[in-house]
Amino acid sequence: MNKLAKLMICLAIGAGAVLWAQEPASDTFAIPERLPDIVITANTMTVKDEIAYLEGNVKATRAGDILTCNRALASQKPRWVLASLTPKLYRKEMNYQLKVHREMHLEARNIFYDIDSGRFNASDSVSVRLEEKTWDLATYSWVLITADAMAGFKDSNRLLFSGNVKIRDKENFGQGNRLDYLKDSSTAILSGNAFVETQEFNAKKGKFEKRIVEGQKISYNTKTKEASSE
Repeated sequence: MNKLAKLMICLAIGAGAVLWAQEPASDTFAIPERLPDIVITANTMTVKDEIAYLEGNVKATRAGDILTCNRALASQKPRWVLASLTPKLYRKEMNYQLKVHREMHLEARNIFYDIDSGRFNASDSVSVRLEEKTWDLATYSWVLITADAMAGFKDSNRLLFSGNVKIRDKENFGQGNRLDYLKDSSTAILSGNAFVETQEFNAKKGKFEKRIVEGQKISYNTKTKEASSE
């Protein structure tokens, strides 16, 4: 196999071909009835015990998700990808009801992506940047979250962070031991020795001033900058 050649792996449901088999299937050149569910490209690939070892410019694409790295393991049954060596996950979402465009940029030491469930996990030096803008470009906001580990599901619009969690937006900063981020409401729930900087209007001075909110559980809205503790 030419190592400089690009390799394409099509993980398709119902495509009719057996992938990564030691011997070619009888319908190797059959045309699938629909497009592959996920496509992975890399510089080189080897297969052992039904696990594909990919190296060099690895890129996995599925719907609005793009996962890139320099080394990955991929399984077909069950279908998953484990990415390492500078892995990055980019996710693009559109909320047609709210007319909002969302993007997520995830970096970590390792990223595990369960293809069938849409679940992903990241560990060690996790960094996530969430950006949101309206279709008319009238509003734009961003949030940067770092942690030791995180987990998320494609359709739940919820991200879970744990260990040395820090959250920052354009104006404020917060931290805690755990963070539940609810994307639909732009709400960050910090727990465990948590504190958040927020803005409070000073009527006497006629301007907003920073204040610190502390507690074991803090709800912080990244849009309105409102915070409450329990």
